[in-house]
Amino acid sequence: MSSVELILTQAEFATQQCPKPSDSTLERAIDGSLTGIVTYIKLANGEYQTLSRYEDDIWVFPASKGTKATNTNKLNLNFTTITDTQMKRMAKWVVWNKMKEGLAVSSLRRIVITSNGYFKWVLSSDTTAKHGLTAFTSNAYVKYVNTLTSTRKSESKPLAAITKTQKFFVLEDLYRYCKAFDFVKEHPWFESSACEQGKFVGEAVQEARKKPKTLIIPDEVLIPLCQFTKSYLDRADEILASAKRADSLLLRDSCIFWLLLTTGMRIHEVLGIKRGAYRSETRDDTTYYYIETVSEKTHTGLAEWIAPKIATEAIDILGQLSAPLQAQLEQDVLSAKEANDHTEVHRLEQISDHICLAKLQMKNNALTILSGTTITEYRLPNLCKQIESDWNLSSHQFRRTFANYAVHSELGDLRALKDHFKHWSITMTALYAFNDNLDAELFEELLREKYLVEEEIKQDWFELDSPIAGGGMAQKIKKVRQDGEHIKVFGSLQNMAKAYSSSIPIRSTGIAWCTNDDECRCDKSEDCEHGIVDKRHLPYWEGMLVQQMKLMQLDDIGEAGRAAAQKGMERCEKVLTALGVDVEVMKQEINQREHIEVINV
Repeated sequence: MSSVELILTQAEFATQQCPKPSDSTLERAIDGSLTGIVTYIKLANGEYQTLSRYEDDIWVFPASKGTKATNTNKLNLNFTTITDTQMKRMAKWVVWNKMKEGLAVSSLRRIVITSNGYFKWVLSSDTTAKHGLTAFTSNAYVKYVNTLTSTRKSESKPLAAITKTQKFFVLEDLYRYCKAFDFVKEHPWFESSACEQGKFVGEAVQEARKKPKTLIIPDEVLIPLCQFTKSYLDRADEILASAKRADSLLLRDSCIFWLLLTTGMRIHEVLGIKRGAYRSETRDDTTYYYIETVSEKTHTGLAEWIAPKIATEAIDILGQLSAPLQAQLEQDVLSAKEANDHTEVHRLEQISDHICLAKLQMKNNALTILSGTTITEYRLPNLCKQIESDWNLSSHQFRRTFANYAVHSELGDLRALKDHFKHWSITMTALYAFNDNLDAELFEELLREKYLVEEEIKQDWFELDSPIAGGGMAQKIKKVRQDGEHIKVFGSLQNMAKAYSSSIPIRSTGIAWCTNDDECRCDKSEDCEHGIVDKRHLPYWEGMLVQQMKLMQLDDIGEAGRAAAQKGMERCEKVLTALGVDVEVMKQEINQREHIEVINV
């Protein structure tokens, strides 16, 4: 980029902008004479400041083009790594056309990176470089990519289908935009596509869409994390008063933890929250909180997320933590204006009043928004270290974890943190479905997680070695899953389970599943025609068994009380036995644990 960033009037800016794609601009792109402004910022006085031009080898985008979690260096497109002149011109032409189509900076960066990889492969062979882009050389590139592996956590494995497909998209882009360049001879694959070459088609696509790649944070990690971070929120006033850096950092990280966990936001959406950016409303004696921030993922812009009160408390704490930095930022804005540093003024105004301000120590403590990379790669794993866990915690795990808990809450099977998710119900799901201000993609995530959870539950019912108990529905499933001839009709037990389970409604009664598609008031779901008890309910039935055993030890409940307790014991024993439990062994274990004298009924 030129060392001098020009300030232009509106008329000058209009004449120096890169022209729209045309035959003449294409000719200039081919011979290297195309020039013009590609990125810029508009100043308060109506003038424009140039950030980068087409002829520059590094294109710099303004902060407003990235998300709040985007590192500054990821707002640059670096063409210097493409050493061949013609190839660099093609890469620029493709990127510029994609940019005009509205592609995000992160996607443009991926095009530059994958183009560089392809061109390096081309230049590694004189023959390939001489022949250019043909169906033959493209086929050779496909074979080469199929030999590549990815290494994560010291484990090497073949590239995923979607990763290979993205590499092959580069060849299609070159053919689409650069057919006039000498290098491009013919379509990379006749009667095929990048998706087909990468085998990202049919079942592979459906599997990728349905199967979540993101892990759910397990309870044995999540519960200690909640306890640890909540203790910091509870001591917020004390920590803010002491101003100890280590404690302040953990307080900040704890607040971000709770915002991620209780809202389903992405990290850039959390980092985009401004001080006091939430509202509340009360309906039927219940108060709902809504947090406002900007979502860049789906170009939604300003959007709202339903949240519990603890999330708004976290926002207030982060606002107090960032107050000194906000004061410094306002002074820095004034200094930048005095120095006519319009780029810095624009950058600072983009981050002003946000709750996650931070300092860049490597750049003279310049103020910025806390990096999403820093949170995911350093600060969240550090929280795990605090509880002595080796779980590789990252920000994107919270979104699916949130959806999973919300779905379990809606099904009625509440687990840990149920107090914080008590607002999740069919009603709250409906709010997401019909409120345009709320994150529509999060609602889709909830539906997808609901489908996955329900499918997992129902698939277990049809497994031959999976014990289930209950009334008519349970008996029908047992009969069907043992019918070998019936399974052959569907091709596999799994296909048969999917076919049957898709028409079975499900909700939890706490101690069983109810498959009635209407309201059921039965209090004996283990015997009800629509009831199914599976291994997920073992803890509940064991708990009830403990209660009945304790009741049997009481000497002041009378004969009627003892009879009721005995009947309860028999009920528990029946269900537990049906689920494959050795009840006598369980009683002995309960006796040792609870100090209850075992009474055989």
